[in-house]
Amino acid sequence: MKKILVPTDFSDCAQNATEVAKEIARRYHAELHFYHFVSVPVDWVHLDFAQHTIYPDVTEEVKRVQNQLDAAVKNAEADGLQSVAYMDFDNSTDAVTRYARSNNISMIVMGSHGARGVKEFFIGSNAQTVVRHAEVPVLIVKQKLKSVAFPNILFVSDFEDEMIRPFEDVVDFAELLGAKINLLYVNTPSEFQRSWIIKERMEGFIALASGNLGNVEIIDSHSFGEGLEKYCEMNQTGLLAIATHHRKGLSRAFLGSLTETVVNHVKVPVVSFPILT
Repeated sequence: MKKILVPTDFSDCAQNATEVAKEIARRYHAELHFYHFVSVPVDWVHLDFAQHTIYPDVTEEVKRVQNQLDAAVKNAEADGLQSVAYMDFDNSTDAVTRYARSNNISMIVMGSHGARGVKEFFIGSNAQTVVRHAEVPVLIVKQKLKSVAFPNILFVSDFEDEMIRPFEDVVDFAELLGAKINLLYVNTPSEFQRSWIIKERMEGFIALASGNLGNVEIIDSHSFGEGLEKYCEMNQTGLLAIATHHRKGLSRAFLGSLTETVVNHVKVPVVSFPILT
């Protein structure tokens, strides 16, 4: 974990994510990258100074954003953290993840309003888009947290073999945070599995969790979202971890779209670990 990307619009929601990113950066001795997207009506990057004067409103907005980015860097450095800032004018849907890829980012930490349905994310994209495209873990923070000393991390999965690799990252993350790992399978009518089959799948994950293992549970629910949301409410979940598949055309649970739904519905912070194929 060398570099952490923090997309921000400087709102309270974004600040919540920034504080969490700072704490993780302290633990990992990582560098923070503050990122902000500015929507402009012209190809601003390729205009010279004289042409900038033709667009005073844009010039003022760019200046305002730069000042806020500079302040974010200054505040992070005052806390003893290395940081840089980047203002982007690329409005493509994968702009954030493209920046992450080109700068060797290890994790993305973002704020979200956590609204049901599709609500615009603070950088002009949305949580689902970033999770869908990111090739690194994405931590979604929805509320102000007292600390990142999560007592437990809930890993919800179908516990197929392809989930082993991202689960290894979950174990590493739990060890860093000093958290226990709880394992959960949500059994639904559409994805029903016999309990002994699920328990057999879980065996390898239980072994990997080792000394960090907490509870192992299988619950029944009419829908995955309903079951997960109710479980989190009743069990004081600190952080929800889930693996996200980037392949298209898959309908099984936990492979993409369901992860994006989770990001919007549960109230607790969510960290998504990509399955790259």
